[in-house]
Amino acid sequence: MLDGDLVDTAFTTAQLAELERTLMRAGESTGAHFSAYVGKLPARRDSALSIHRQLDDPDMSVLVAVDPESRFVEVVTGAIVRDHLDDQSCRLACLTMTSRFAIGDIAAGIRDGIIVLGDHARSLRVLHTDLPD
Repeated sequence: MLDGDLVDTAFTTAQLAELERTLMRAGESTGAHFSAYVGKLPARRDSALSIHRQLDDPDMSVLVAVDPESRFVEVVTGAIVRDHLDDQSCRLACLTMTSRFAIGDIAAGIRDGIIVLGDHARSLRVLHTDLPD
């Protein structure tokens, strides 16, 4: 899910479609729910946490929150996802994003950050739940 008060003005239709596909692929490969918010985050981390709590399944969700005007990015992980996506991986995703943001490419930065997060959370998906007797 891609949301925020700047989404419609910050991206082209093609960029929006690409970001939605990237979010969907990350979710499919990990079992987690990936979302991105692009807009004002007046309380910075607290704003991102508030948005994350409003997601359908916060415990299984990853939120990438970006406030381009304040030059702020935050990754919020749910309780279950956090066991598979550590702080170092989130920092790497933020570094990836901010590198792209520095050259003015917000869409590619978010896309690349979500790819990093999805790659690092791959162990989340449970393939077999039945144990042999």
